[in-house]
Amino acid sequence: MEKINQFDTDSLMVELGQFRRFHIVNYALLALVPFMLAHYAVIYVFVAADVPYRCVVPECEAANSTEYNPLWLASALPESTRERRCFSKTPLDAEYCAPGNFSDELRPCDHWLYASRDTIVAEFNLACQDWKRTLVGTIHNLGMLVSLPILGYISDRWGRKRALVLSCTLVGAIGSLKAFSISYEMYVIVEFLETVAGASAFPAAYILTIELLGQDKRVLTTAFLGIMLVIGGLSFALLAKTFPYWRTFILVVYPPSLLFLSYIYFLPESIRWLLSKGRKEEALVIIEKAAKMNNITLSDDTIRQLTIVDEKVKIDDKKDQEEEGLWMQVLRSPIIMTRLAICSWWWITCTFVFYGLAINSVTLAGDKYTNYMLVVSVEVIAVVTNALVLDRIGRKRTLLMAYVVCGISCTAIAFVPKNMSWLATLLYLVGKIAITQAFSGIYMYTSELFPTHARHSMLGFCSMVGRLGSIVAPQMPLLAIYVEWLPSVLFGATALLAGGLMLTTPETLNTRLPDTIREAELIASQPQNTKRDKANGQTNAADAQATSRF
Repeated sequence: MEKINQFDTDSLMVELGQFRRFHIVNYALLALVPFMLAHYAVIYVFVAADVPYRCVVPECEAANSTEYNPLWLASALPESTRERRCFSKTPLDAEYCAPGNFSDELRPCDHWLYASRDTIVAEFNLACQDWKRTLVGTIHNLGMLVSLPILGYISDRWGRKRALVLSCTLVGAIGSLKAFSISYEMYVIVEFLETVAGASAFPAAYILTIELLGQDKRVLTTAFLGIMLVIGGLSFALLAKTFPYWRTFILVVYPPSLLFLSYIYFLPESIRWLLSKGRKEEALVIIEKAAKMNNITLSDDTIRQLTIVDEKVKIDDKKDQEEEGLWMQVLRSPIIMTRLAICSWWWITCTFVFYGLAINSVTLAGDKYTNYMLVVSVEVIAVVTNALVLDRIGRKRTLLMAYVVCGISCTAIAFVPKNMSWLATLLYLVGKIAITQAFSGIYMYTSELFPTHARHSMLGFCSMVGRLGSIVAPQMPLLAIYVEWLPSVLFGATALLAGGLMLTTPETLNTRLPDTIREAELIASQPQNTKRDKANGQTNAADAQATSRF
C-alpha cells in the first residue's frame, strides 16, 4: 500500500546545510572508520607473506647453525626454481659436503631454514605449503561473506550507529587475539571471526555519511571516504615496514579500534533512517541539535511535519510491517530482484580484480612496502576522477568506462612480451586505477538503486555475494605458477562483462534517494526525477513502463 504525506527528507537535509559544524564533526568521526579499516582489509598481504627459505641438509649442517647460504648450498639444491625449496640432493659423502659432491637423486625436505621470521610462514612452519599461506586471504574474505548480511540486517533493523559501533569494536577486540595464536589453525579461525565481526563497518559508515547529505553531495561523500582509505592504506604499509614482525604489527594496528566504542556517545543515528522507521521524536532531537550547531532556524512547516504524526500513515506502516517483511517485498519485485543479480556481479568483479591486483603488488620487483604504497597512491587518481565526472556525465557512463578500461588493460597484460616489463607495469597501474574508480563508484550507485529501509540490507547482500570474488583472488598467485597469463585474462574478462551489464540499469544522476520499494522501482521510468511527489504520483502508464525495465 502506497503511503501519503511522506516527509521530504532531502529538503530537510538541504535546510540543515551541507557542510557546517554538525556535518564537519560527524565527517571527522566517520572518516576514522575507513582510515582504520584500511589497516585490516588486506593485512594478510604482509602478515602471511612468503619469505625466503631453504631445505636443511642434515649431513652438511653444523650443529645449531643458522647460516643461510653456505658454500655447498648451490650444489645441494636442484636447478628448478619450484623444486629447490622443497627438495635437496643427496650427499655422496656424508663427511664431506663440498660443491660437486652431491648426486642427482632428489629427496623431499622435512626441515627448513628461514631467512626471516617476520610472517606466519616461518612461525607456523608453512614451507612448501603455499596453499595454506594463500588460504588465509580466502578465509578472511569468507568471513566477509558471512558478515555482510548479518550486520546489514542489524543496520536496517536497529540502526546504522549500532551496526557501526558493534562492528568496529569487535574487529579491534577479535583481531588483537591473532597476535596470541599458537598454531596455524588457531590463526585462521580468529581471522575468520575477525572478518565476520568487522566486515560491515565500512558499509555502515558509508551509508551513515550519504544519509547525512542531500542528493547533490553524494559524490563528495564517495571521494571523501575514498581519500581516507588511501591515507589509511599508506599508513598500513608504513606501519608494516616499521613493525615487520607480525605479532607486533597486529598489536599496533588492532587495539585502537576499541576506541570506536565511544561513538555510542558522540555519533548521532541516521536522521533519514529514523524518519523511514517513523521514529520522528528521536529524529527531532538530533535535528534540533544539528540546527543549533549549524546556527540554523528550522521552518515552521518542517517543525509541523516532525511533530504531527499522520495517523493514516502510521496505520499503513504498521499494517505493511505485519503483512510482509522486507525480503518478501523484494522477492515480489522483479525490478529489484534483477538489480540485485546485476549488482552482485558488479561487486564480484570489483572485489576479484581489486584485491587480485592488490595482492599481486607485493610480488612486483623492488621493496614490497614501497610497491604497495605506490599502488595505493594511484587510487587517488581514481577518486579525483570520480569526483569530477560522476555528477557531470552520470554514474552509468563513468562506471561503464571504468570497467571497460580495466578489462582491456588487464587482458592486454597477457600479451606483453617479457622484455617489456615496463609496459606490463603501466597496464597494471591503469587497470588498478580503473577498478578502483569502479569500486568507489559502485558503492554510491548501488546505494542509490535501493530504498532507505532496505538500503543496508541490499548493499550488504550485493557486497556479500561480491565476496566470492575476493575469496578467489588470493588464489591467483598460485594459478599464475601453472598458467602465468591466465589471472590477468580472468581479471579482464570479468570486468568487460560487468561493463556490459552496466547498460541494463537506470541512471541515478540527479535523483533523490528512494525511501520505498515503489520509489526505487520508478527510478527506471523517471531517471532524472528530482521531486518526491512525482515519484509518488506516477500514472498507471508509467507503472506499466517501470515493470518492463530494471
